[in-house]
Amino acid sequence: MLIIMVLFFAAFLWVLVSLLGPRAHDHHHGAPGPHDAHPGPQGSDAVRILDERFAKGEIDADEYQQRRDLLRNRP
Repeated sequence: MLIIMVLFFAAFLWVLVSLLGPRAHDHHHGAPGPHDAHPGPQGSDAVRILDERFAKGEIDADEYQQRRDLLRNRP
């Protein structure tokens, strides 16, 4: 009985995350965010990746700031 309950809740959470996942990452709900700093798909992808690396702790705040400034000021 316990195994069935665990499997049910795991399946429920998987469905919930699958349905809500794409909407949770949509940053275009109104006011422009940090991803809109550089127009175009390449600029927003680069900033998104940079944001993710900073959030994961792969880079520190100084490196994040330097790279973000470079992305915003590139031609």
